[in-house]
Amino acid sequence: KNYLEEIDEILKVTAGIRRLGSAGLDLAYLAAGKLDGFWEKDLNLWDISSGVLLVKEAGGRISKMNGEEWTINSRDILASNTRIHHDLTKKLSLL
Repeated sequence: KNYLEEIDEILKVTAGIRRLGSAGLDLAYLAAGKLDGFWEKDLNLWDISSGVLLVKEAGGRISKMNGEEWTINSRDILASNTRIHHDLTKKLSLL
């Protein structure tokens, strides 16, 4: 519903946005340090489970969009390196 507003809010404070087409692949790139953050709504667990593990093992952070703890029942996800997680949460929670 607010996807374009979310993109606009993030574009104001970043060098750009990339979307590879697969949530699992995006999370793998995040875990490898090639991306700094990722957010998506209405995902199924099988779309992201392996990527969540990779990000956690790499020392990244996973939460819901509002910063609450992410669980396997969550349909929305925010993942990042730990340095920008709070800033992403603030930007995406404004909408």
